[in-house]
Amino acid sequence: MLITAVVVPGPPAFVPQLMGSAAHELDALRDATDLAISRALSDLVTAGAASASPGSRPVQLIVVGPGQPGEFNAAGTVSFASFGRDVVVPALVWGQPSDPMLPTPIMVARYLASRDIATNPEHAELWESARWITTGGAEGVRLGKALSADHVGVGLILVADGAACHGPKAPRAQDPRAHTYDDAVWAALACGRPGRLAQIDADLGDELGATGSQVWPLLVAAAGAADVDVVGEVLWAGAPYGVGWAVASWRRPCQ
Repeated sequence: MLITAVVVPGPPAFVPQLMGSAAHELDALRDATDLAISRALSDLVTAGAASASPGSRPVQLIVVGPGQPGEFNAAGTVSFASFGRDVVVPALVWGQPSDPMLPTPIMVARYLASRDIATNPEHAELWESARWITTGGAEGVRLGKALSADHVGVGLILVADGAACHGPKAPRAQDPRAHTYDDAVWAALACGRPGRLAQIDADLGDELGATGSQVWPLLVAAAGAADVDVVGEVLWAGAPYGVGWAVASWRRPCQ
């Protein structure tokens, strides 16, 4: 059962040490992401405390990135050396190795985990037992349905970018459809309605270089086939480097 979900972008630019003197340009994005993740994990801790019983694991944190279906060990140290500086994120579990070739969205999520633990050490256990997966399309739907039907309370952190075609300095050729596409995604996330998110044109998203289209099917399926009672909120949205990024949360209203 889905307890809470957070959507965050996945740029290595999250890591200030990789940005040099321009690091401050994304301070508002980092702050919004820290808040969304902290709040979601606090909701998950509360749900776990309310339903805990001896011998059970009532809640599970799952980090999801776009890509070929796979699951990774990300509990060990993670280095951003491939991005120009050997910024090392400490291990979640002492002595545990990480897979040597983690996808970039998973690496970024591991960095965000270290930020959350530094402020909220009570969240460390959830991060230590987290699952780190990549998925897309039909496999995402299958997994989302399984999570929806499971008795375990699930917290999702979905790492996804919007259109990569905003303006002349974007990674892809400028495309006027990028604004309309990302506005539709952000509106769907803000209203908290799975049915509306399911209506987003995945083919158009792929054309625009958006990776969110790979993970939305999982979120929609996990929240249920019909619109569920969820409070949606977009905490930050923009395209400062030509790519649409948003920080959003879906929470049960009782939390």
